[in-house]
Amino acid sequence: MTAGNRSTPLTPAESDLIQTLSARWTMHILLALHASEGSQRFSQIQEAVAGISNRVLSSRLADLESRGLVSRHVAATRPVTITYQFTSPGREVASAVFHLREVAESCFDA
Repeated sequence: MTAGNRSTPLTPAESDLIQTLSARWTMHILLALHASEGSQRFSQIQEAVAGISNRVLSSRLADLESRGLVSRHVAATRPVTITYQFTSPGREVASAVFHLREVAESCFDA
């Protein structure tokens, strides 16, 4: 890259998004939710993301919710039913992550 072609620095929002996505397990969670094309319960997400602990999954979902990528719905049932689904921006981010996965598979498939 030449000095005249340097890219512009990341905006704070872009930097925050990249930091959120780079947290361990986050992309796995997004891909699991993307595969369902709807809402999923905590246990369904945990089953789809083999190896993730309850604590980490809970933390990542809370972070995704606080950043507006995932919404949490509590149904007044017995027992209480909690489901997670993408918000509109979350769906866009998940589609981009899914596309990155496809590119990786085509470029780096061994």
